[in-house]
Amino acid sequence: MDTVSKKELKLRRIIRDAANDRGVLVAFSGGVDSSLLLWEAVQSVGPEMVTAVTASAPTSPAGEVESARSFAERLGVDHLVVESDECADERFLENTPDRCYVCKLLRFRGLKRLAETRGKPVVLDGTQADDHPADRPGMRALDEEEIISPLAEAGLNKGEVRLLLERAGFADHAKRVAQPCLATRIPHGTRITLEALERVRNSESFLRGLGIETVRVRDHQPIARIVTDSKGLSMLLDDRALRDKVRSRLCELGYEYVTIDLQEYR
Repeated sequence: MDTVSKKELKLRRIIRDAANDRGVLVAFSGGVDSSLLLWEAVQSVGPEMVTAVTASAPTSPAGEVESARSFAERLGVDHLVVESDECADERFLENTPDRCYVCKLLRFRGLKRLAETRGKPVVLDGTQADDHPADRPGMRALDEEEIISPLAEAGLNKGEVRLLLERAGFADHAKRVAQPCLATRIPHGTRITLEALERVRNSESFLRGLGIETVRVRDHQPIARIVTDSKGLSMLLDDRALRDKVRSRLCELGYEYVTIDLQEYR
């Protein structure tokens, strides 16, 4: 048995121990990590013992909720979409370096309340071993709210998560590009507004529609700074007509200037 398979067995033991005959609620964004966690929860305790919950908010990237719903349906689990209210909290809108912590705290408290009403008091989160508190301030909320992160406990890193998803038959999901919340496109210290979030969402959706799959539109209103990978850079830099189309559309969406960051997205 290879190392990854041993970690998978450990992961399933962790989930079964957490469920303790009452089941689990999985914080399910629809991304790579939470998708594997949901799959492994179903394999560990059965679909009837699992509830997947996806947060919907103005900060959600386009298509995220629909993608999560589709995956949960494939697994046959109970799936709830709940409105998240961080955009009604002044601490979040102020956009300090603690923004992610505030968001996670609000969301996990809401998930714990929901879990209790459904008889599944244990909330599982898709944090994995490559996630570090210094890079992800929201992880502090995990400790405070006693949320269990089985992937991290089992020692599974991002590459191993993708490998297990592929082995499970979800190669499409295994290759997905991360889609963090849209608030990450707005620099700390700049107040978050619904208008800015919508501007970013529509801009990124437009760019992906052109085939630029890995992309972030950093909102420095009135400037849009497009960050993409080598493929996206080549597309934009080699095609003046494409650049003109991008500039025209993003200006329609509310920007005055459209720039391309020459450093590739990582």
